[in-house]
Amino acid sequence: MRPAAEILAWTVLPLGIAAAAAALYGRYRALPAILTGPAICRLEDNGCVALFRTPLAALFRVPNSLLGLLFYGLIAAGLLGGWSARLLLAAATGALAVSIYLAVRLVRDRLECRICWAGHTANALLWAGLLLRFLAVAR
Repeated sequence: MRPAAEILAWTVLPLGIAAAAAALYGRYRALPAILTGPAICRLEDNGCVALFRTPLAALFRVPNSLLGLLFYGLIAAGLLGGWSARLLLAAATGALAVSIYLAVRLVRDRLECRICWAGHTANALLWAGLLLRFLAVAR
């Protein structure tokens, strides 16, 4: 039987992947306001066309959502491949740091973004699961 920490990680990964995929789609196409929150967007074609195209939506000109998809893929590969718990936790810590920064900006700017919060929640829960996994291995 898998430890609870690994079950948590595998349960949260699909949420993160779905949020990142939707955000990446929203960078290039209109998303329904139900996925993003009508308060943040200039609605056009019945969807959000603004938030995922701002400078905060890209790190070094690479969309955050694409980096998220790569991150989740690497975490999944690491879990399947038995990579070091320390390495996986380090990667998740970097993702969590970016999520915290972006979440603070969402709150500060009073922006509602359901997809963003889903991704940030996934990153926090994934980090917690990988921390528990690291602590279990470190014993």
